Amino acid sequence: MNKKAFVAVAVFFLVFFVTMLRSITGFQEVSQNIGAVASSLFTTYIVAFELLSLILVGGIIGMLYITGRDE
Repeated sequence: MNKKAFVAVAVFFLVFFVTMLRSITGFQEVSQNIGAVASSLFTTYIVAFELLSLILVGGIIGMLYITGRDE
């Protein structure tokens, strides 16, 4: 394993473990209100929601096009 790969793996695990320790010690339970999430998704964030759906559909069509062609 070369030096750059080792450094990348070490940094990944360092960030992963620090994040895990912070999430274990700093967890606070919050109430879940699905109605409020749905309301904000379909009012405030409707444009982003629709753009994301178009991007996902385009990705699915592109995937089908790439996998379906004969070489």
